[in-house]
Amino acid sequence: MRQRAFTSLFCMAAALSGTAVAFTPAAPDAIIGEIDGVVRQHFYAPGQLGSLGWDSAVAKARKALIESSDESAIDTLLATLGTSHTAFYSRNDPAYWQMASIFEPVLARTCVAGVKPLSPVTDNEIGVFWKHIGSAWFVAGLYAGGPADAAGIEVGDEIVNVNGRPFSPVSAFIEADTPVRLAVRHHQNDAVQTIMVTPKSVRPHEALKQATEASWRIVTKGSKRIAYLHVWSWTSIEIQQVVVQAITKFNQAGVDGFVLDLRDGWGGASPNYLTIFNRDVPVLTSIDRDHQKKTYDAQIRVPAVILINGGTRSGKEVVAYGAKKYGLAKLVGEPTAGAVMFGQPFCLSEGLLYLAVSDADVDGERLEGNGVKPDVAVPFDVRYAAGSDPQLDRALQLLSGQ
Repeated sequence: MRQRAFTSLFCMAAALSGTAVAFTPAAPDAIIGEIDGVVRQHFYAPGQLGSLGWDSAVAKARKALIESSDESAIDTLLATLGTSHTAFYSRNDPAYWQMASIFEPVLARTCVAGVKPLSPVTDNEIGVFWKHIGSAWFVAGLYAGGPADAAGIEVGDEIVNVNGRPFSPVSAFIEADTPVRLAVRHHQNDAVQTIMVTPKSVRPHEALKQATEASWRIVTKGSKRIAYLHVWSWTSIEIQQVVVQAITKFNQAGVDGFVLDLRDGWGGASPNYLTIFNRDVPVLTSIDRDHQKKTYDAQIRVPAVILINGGTRSGKEVVAYGAKKYGLAKLVGEPTAGAVMFGQPFCLSEGLLYLAVSDADVDGERLEGNGVKPDVAVPFDVRYAAGSDPQLDRALQLLSGQ
């Protein structure tokens, strides 16, 4: 099943359930009845179900699953609702485990025994943000210092197979700490290359937090020192603290510009996170008995660029919108997803249903379906990128004056 990356506007976060639990499959079409029941009870616009042709779509999806067991029927059914924050995640989808981890407090309260993920959620990963395009899996992002990064896998790589078998990001890494052999294609017409990588057992939400923290670096471009931070998930106050701590470190190191990477990953940011750009905050400096000074400054006071793309969703879009509207940073990349609703996860027998339960606007404007356009447009097809990143390159050029 295709990976889905819809995220909640204000996600609650923690770590939740264990990997690989035995579940008894329901009848092929039973999942349709479960989805239908949740949608009728919780969808944000129940009065629109009739005009959307929901009854007919449910009947078609049920028929398709009975006749062919084609899981794309679920995607087709949910697409009828025409809204973001609405998707079904099976346990074979890497996003299922991240979703279960992010939403542990919600699922712990709302899910019944037998379908509720076990606590804490763990998954075996190699530190990759995956993108499923057609029938192929591509590396859309690497967590700095993760197993894939250490093994020499690059952004844009296609993973052709694992140990000679068809590749899927969940089934490929069943056993933690056991090396696997990946057949990797760096360029479209190249022969595959074998790379050994060892998956690690992680708590997915904590892994996203650690990946954000590990992305911290200073890039020298010409005479300029430019800070870089990739916020892989902004779904908790703990991750916001990582962002603030990184800004403090950058200021102590002395930088001339700041790149805040909001591409892909998960949303969840609160609009008040934009206060990191507030320069009207005093700078506190401590002076010890040896007259050594240390500055405590968690504000971005240098020119800044925010990187965005079609994977910039939900709360991250709100941050990008505010930064552009109030002139706090330039936006570089591609338009954001236009996925700004309030979503809630629901446990089903075969996975998680994420459903839009409330509409949203931002400063009276509707970003849903529209998104936020960049100030500087830079297209980027990640497939076979061989580690290149034209969007980041353009941001560095802007901040260095080159």
